[in-house]
Amino acid sequence: MKRNSILILALTLLFAIPMMAENGMNSPYTRYGFGQLASMETGTNKGMGGTGIGVQGSNQINMLNPASYAAIDTLTFLLDVGMSLQNANFSENGVKMNARNTTFDYLAMQFRLMPHLGFTLGMMPFSNIGYNFSNTISKNEDGTQTATLLYNGTGGLRQVTAGIGYAPIKGLSIGANLAYVYGEIAHNIHTQFSDPDATSMSKAYVADITTYKAELGLQYRATMGKNSLTIGATYQPGHIIDDEAYVVHRMTTNDTISRSHLSIPTKYGVGFSFNHDKRLTIAADYSVEQYGAADFFGTRGADRHRASVGFEYIPELINRNLLRRARYRGGLHYATSYYTINGQQGPTEYGATLGIGLPIMNAWNGKSIINISGQAIHMRPNTPGLITENYLRLHIGISVNETWFNKWKVQ
Repeated sequence: MKRNSILILALTLLFAIPMMAENGMNSPYTRYGFGQLASMETGTNKGMGGTGIGVQGSNQINMLNPASYAAIDTLTFLLDVGMSLQNANFSENGVKMNARNTTFDYLAMQFRLMPHLGFTLGMMPFSNIGYNFSNTISKNEDGTQTATLLYNGTGGLRQVTAGIGYAPIKGLSIGANLAYVYGEIAHNIHTQFSDPDATSMSKAYVADITTYKAELGLQYRATMGKNSLTIGATYQPGHIIDDEAYVVHRMTTNDTISRSHLSIPTKYGVGFSFNHDKRLTIAADYSVEQYGAADFFGTRGADRHRASVGFEYIPELINRNLLRRARYRGGLHYATSYYTINGQQGPTEYGATLGIGLPIMNAWNGKSIINISGQAIHMRPNTPGLITENYLRLHIGISVNETWFNKWKVQ
């Protein structure tokens, strides 16, 4: 009965939360490409700076490498859900503005199908778009004739991911994720002239997307006494999205519509983690997404590089003191943009994270964890005069760890 209730709850959340949650976004940089890319990080990954390609554990969902699914215990069912509160600060030429948003981050569940074979199902954003701003420029030297450009964009993509991880031999695991990606993208530019005789113009980049994303993963773990070393690698093949994507030019007299393309990029990732006595984990990741070879409405992006390091430390595995059993986490990351602005690569991202995992202890559960992390992100433009963005994010999630398929015993 308990098992069925958990499964019903998981399926209800899986389809209900994404429909109810609005991913607030206010960044002008989301007018490029797919918008602001989301990650596949769960609460543990977020607290450790976004590392996970070489991380393996039996009590956490790590969707950054599907090979990690093979590590789940036989009788374990995991349900992980998280959201973030965000304060964004935008500054340009001495002018500053703040915006606050709440975002749905992820929902995932994991369990074992058979010995050495784990299964994961999750839903999370792929990208988010949200901006509305204007720019006025002079058309002559005395400034009496001007043109005002109005920019606005909405939409974004979501992904439902199913994955398996299998351990064919001790220490080695392989895995695969297959995601259904869907959503709508709309970027609009409207030009108004101060001259009443001038004809206004508008341009729209629109797409209704339903496509897929596949990923392969590999991990190898070597144990040496109380220490273990895990190395991992991932590969995502790229492809052109064969969907409805158009560029629409509108003028007073006529409209011009041209067909365009979008692409899922090829991605490579490598990572490792070192664990001591099951209490200290140190991890590092590096990945590259080849957006430089991907199409975005007839233009090319730029390869996105991301590097991260993180740690998790548990003072004592067994102790009545909550703070002694807590999981203390931290990390740093660096990432380049996947789009260009006037021929230059977009802003560079720097981030730092501190987090904690608090065990939930009661009469029926001693393995579930509340994950809390705070993240500071600085987006520094590579072109003078562009907007600088700073984010403070508070992530709150819960990882429910239940014993599944446990038979009742009558004495």
